[in-house]
Amino acid sequence: MAETSTVRVRDELQHAILEGVLKPGERLRAEALAQRFGTSRTPIREALLQLEAQGLVEVEPNRGAVVRAFDRDDLLDLYAIRALLEPAAAARAATRIEEHDIARLQDLCDRAQHASVDDQIAYNEDFHRIIVEAANSPRLTVAMRAASGIPRAFRSRFWDSEEQRAESLLCHRRLVSAFRVRDAQLAEAVMRMHILGAVGFLEETWPNH
Repeated sequence: MAETSTVRVRDELQHAILEGVLKPGERLRAEALAQRFGTSRTPIREALLQLEAQGLVEVEPNRGAVVRAFDRDDLLDLYAIRALLEPAAAARAATRIEEHDIARLQDLCDRAQHASVDDQIAYNEDFHRIIVEAANSPRLTVAMRAASGIPRAFRSRFWDSEEQRAESLLCHRRLVSAFRVRDAQLAEAVMRMHILGAVGFLEETWPNH
């Protein structure tokens, strides 16, 4: 029960931080959070420590935790880690993914073609999650969780760009093609190009946005 509570608290707080509901600098006190989530303080403390390991909060002894502010270096660090992990996940998934999951990836590509920005963000997250799950590596899944904390403000800016939407969809379709023919090397190369494209966009736009 304690472990279940920790996961629930962590996931809800992570979502609130990344979506901007909880603002940078906002204090997260264990007592208040325990009341909010209807649990003891132990799962709260454990969840906050996990979020600290993900770089989302800073835990201060005897003062609780504070939501961290993201800067350019934080995002570049996250993408650098993703550029190492996700190509490996794609290569592994290419030889393990089930046909029904390939069909799900194709469906997400088709639905994203004319979707709203909010829907495209959701479809993109589903697309990448399916690939990581298809890699069938619990350790890789845990590592990817630590590198998945991209704030909504940047995700929205990325998906507002027509050029980036087109490039992302092209990479997604090429990944589906690589999975269909079980080409691990191609899947790895396309995923690396996909992630590095986001890095380039970040480096180009961060000073102005």
